[in-house]
Amino acid sequence: MDATAKKPRRLRRWLLWTAIVVTVAIVVFVLSIPFLLTHIPIPPLEFDLSPYLKGKAAELVTCKKATANVKIKRDRTEGFRIHAKGQLLDWPYSASAHVRFGFIRADGNLALMLDDTDWKAYVDFGARAARNWHFTANVPETHVTQDNAILASILTKAMPPAISNLVFSGKFKLDAGGDCTPKRPVPAWTVRGTLADFDADLEVGGKPARIDGLRVRFGADGIADHRDIAPLFPRANAVEFAGFTLSNAFASVRATERSYLVTEAGADCCGGELKLYSLFLDPEKLTAGATILVDGVDAGEVLSRISAFRGDASGRLHGKLPFFLKDGKTLRLKNAYLFSKPGETGTVRVMDAAPILDNLERGGVDEDTRDNLEKALANLDYKVLKVELKRGKDAEDSSLGFKLEGTATHGNTTVPVNLDVTFHGDLDQLINTGMKLRRKTR
Repeated sequence: MDATAKKPRRLRRWLLWTAIVVTVAIVVFVLSIPFLLTHIPIPPLEFDLSPYLKGKAAELVTCKKATANVKIKRDRTEGFRIHAKGQLLDWPYSASAHVRFGFIRADGNLALMLDDTDWKAYVDFGARAARNWHFTANVPETHVTQDNAILASILTKAMPPAISNLVFSGKFKLDAGGDCTPKRPVPAWTVRGTLADFDADLEVGGKPARIDGLRVRFGADGIADHRDIAPLFPRANAVEFAGFTLSNAFASVRATERSYLVTEAGADCCGGELKLYSLFLDPEKLTAGATILVDGVDAGEVLSRISAFRGDASGRLHGKLPFFLKDGKTLRLKNAYLFSKPGETGTVRVMDAAPILDNLERGGVDEDTRDNLEKALANLDYKVLKVELKRGKDAEDSSLGFKLEGTATHGNTTVPVNLDVTFHGDLDQLINTGMKLRRKTR
């Protein structure tokens, strides 16, 4: 055999041995990585998180990075123990992980704790390749209050200026999971959380408010760059504001790209029921308007809100209360009305008719008529009761109409009564509610 025939054979042998040596070297290197990790010092790590913090989320934190000082030790049983300390955004943390390595795999679990708080998270994970991994995570039920260091920091930056003196407590829980598979080589994830037994006292525009027994589930799902926010169904045992108490309050909320749609909301109030439909709320502008439908509220509760009415009443009222929230600063009632349905009756007992009589005097009603009306209003059975609010261009131009039709009994005498009177002035003077949420200066 000549030298020319031997050259390809030598080349093949050389390539075979080279491949064997390279393969063995790779195997040795891979197998030695876990051992090298425990002997090679790992420098401090730093990750920039600003690309993932956008819009309002970026304003809630001062530091937009994560740091880690990592130590790795060989576990007595199998795998490695990894300990890390550092800072996650604005908060220091400690973490401990148990990781097991294979030739082409890694899996383990992680415990993360934010220092000096009750916040803890636990993660289980596994990976076979860059596009073949999975994880599950959870934050166990945690008691939260306004004194929590994490929440206090966030609330300082996120609290609307109209809200102050917030004191609250509740229970928070979170579960999450995600994976990427060879059949679906893009990340998919899901997050579900609950807030339960939430009670709060606060001031809104300087007016006291309270929430009792709020509970809500929330969540989101994503795949690749697409994200869907799960509908919200908050419930509360009671909500108190501006002297009103709403019990058994509920809402159905859906998120759109730029706003939230309250498809339905309702509550029991003043012995009746309030309902609201199709309210769009832009969280950036905090401007919205809608109409509250009123069904069967107690007439005495309603009339007690009218500054000119000083007495008692019974019966049921129905109607509409349109409102408008502007820039998160002012909550205004628009033209509204409440009335008794035909066939429904009630009573009115006016103990001090002076505001009504004074208004009639300015309208030219003579003294004898006013005296007779004062006696009639002291004991009146009505068949028509209507309250109508009309807002002027300026707050001082508002008017409040008060209409009564029925009969009054004094001794053995029963006489018909027809009262139609309108009061003018500032809305806050006409109605005993504090509805203005004025923005405070810091």
